[in-house]
Amino acid sequence: MAVLFIEGFDKYGPANTVSANVTALLNDGEWTNASGAISYSIVAPLSSTGQALQLNYTTGSVVLYKTLATTYSRIIGGIRFSSNLGGSANAGLGFASSGTQACTITINSTGAISLRTGTYTGTALATSSSTVSANSAHYLEWDITIGASSAYQVWLDGVSVFSGTGNTGNSQTTINQLNFLGGTIGTNIQYDDLYLFDNTGGTNNAVLNTNPRIETQFPNADSSVQFSFGAAILGQAYQAVASVNAPGANELFLRKFTTGPTGQLASVACIPNAGSGAKFKAVVYADSAGSPTGSTLVTGAEVTGTTANATLVSAFSSPPTLSASTAYWLGFITDTFVQLNQVDGTTTGAKATNTYGSGPPTNPTMTTGQPSWIIYGNMTGIAVDWYEVDVNPPPGDISYVYASSSGYEDLYSFPALTTTPNNIYTVAVKGNIKKSDTGTRTIDLRMKSGGTDTGGSNPGQTPATTYGWMDSFFDTDPNTGVAWTPTGLNSAVSGVKVAS
Repeated sequence: MAVLFIEGFDKYGPANTVSANVTALLNDGEWTNASGAISYSIVAPLSSTGQALQLNYTTGSVVLYKTLATTYSRIIGGIRFSSNLGGSANAGLGFASSGTQACTITINSTGAISLRTGTYTGTALATSSSTVSANSAHYLEWDITIGASSAYQVWLDGVSVFSGTGNTGNSQTTINQLNFLGGTIGTNIQYDDLYLFDNTGGTNNAVLNTNPRIETQFPNADSSVQFSFGAAILGQAYQAVASVNAPGANELFLRKFTTGPTGQLASVACIPNAGSGAKFKAVVYADSAGSPTGSTLVTGAEVTGTTANATLVSAFSSPPTLSASTAYWLGFITDTFVQLNQVDGTTTGAKATNTYGSGPPTNPTMTTGQPSWIIYGNMTGIAVDWYEVDVNPPPGDISYVYASSSGYEDLYSFPALTTTPNNIYTVAVKGNIKKSDTGTRTIDLRMKSGGTDTGGSNPGQTPATTYGWMDSFFDTDPNTGVAWTPTGLNSAVSGVKVAS
């Protein structure tokens, strides 16, 4: 074993996500616990791709931690960070043994870096003479042996800032948790591009010191598939902000979405924020030069009554077939003022005055620049599998593929790397997976390069009965047995297999 964990913070939704949903996503398997429902947000990346995680210290100390697979006496890793250096206490990245903090690397309010015994307020074993400026991105790395008098070394941007021996254990000799902690009100710190190694194995057993970057890609094509279609969506089903907005009584409200593959639209959904006796009917329009055109392609069944934060679904008795890569307008007509949950703070919605009893209008004149209400279509009859799993963040049972037979495998192609790296240290295959039938099941997260198809570092994993992230690492190219090349990785495919 060498790679313990890598995290680019790229699969928890888009930048500007601020809500309890981020906490729920962090708790969805990759991280053991994220406390403080308003304390996390997804922001722009600190490197060139993906997103970053921001810890907002608005109510005091916040703890985000991950319990590792086993215990380790030596921990090696790195993370990109940027801090506003606010607040009166230090923010830290710590290592613990079942909740007992062994040692913590702190980004001090002065901009200096310290290694401390125990928690973020513990005795400093060493402090850097160099400092970082507020809101500037840097890469921090470490190699720490855990014990009463053990070796440590810490690097900043590839340069050693201190090393020595000291009490890195705080009565512990091993650790099994990584956590973020410390800070006080006014502290904001962003993290990106995290790697965690131990010192075993033939690769990835030492600090990299190369300013490494984690690039996350989602599937864009099928390679070979044996799983079955479960569900798919067109639109946006997540809530990134706590904002709500009411289109108004006797209104038509819509959002425009472009399809992926051809499929049938079974229904349209939105999420009201309040209970009411309102009436809703789903509508779908074709698009012409960026506006809904003609009469509706289809009108859904009337739904009467809303429940706060419960999904409202209006189904079609004759689901229309939506063509691939084509824009459509999805939404509702309603008779009553009802607040709706929004996806984010953008303004991609449109609305028009419409008498509900008259049905949906023809060639409606829309007022654009309206809030981005949560609106999505439930699709059936999708003939590919990659589309159902290419959703960020993963929406659970409204978009998935499934298999119930041992040996069934789905493999997908991915976009090429956005840059040509000097080194590829490892490739992680991750999946958001649950078990829905009875009995015991195990899965492999697979990588196929050339003719070689393997389960990587973590074959035979047992999924839970609720969705959670699972991963496996591929430090070398399975086809060659040596380090990945960009060409080899761009040609490889990966996915999931029912192992038993």
